[in-house]
Amino acid sequence: MGEFHLAHWIVVLGVLALTSVVWGYPLAVLCRRTGKSTAVGWLAGTIGMFCGGPMWCVWWLAFSTWKASPPKP
Repeated sequence: MGEFHLAHWIVVLGVLALTSVVWGYPLAVLCRRTGKSTAVGWLAGTIGMFCGGPMWCVWWLAFSTWKASPPKP
């Protein structure tokens, strides 16, 4: 099967870091708009990414009451 070189580790960790930002930031913004903690979105996008966290977070937000802040003048 071969060896797993340092370059492979760098690529894998880079992809994980990139996908955590790609999923985490939009979910954090959605959570903030619903009046929930932004940490929920970041956790779903990073740690929860391995067990479908983004989908669970969107499903949870779909059934929550949106408490959007009033628009700024």
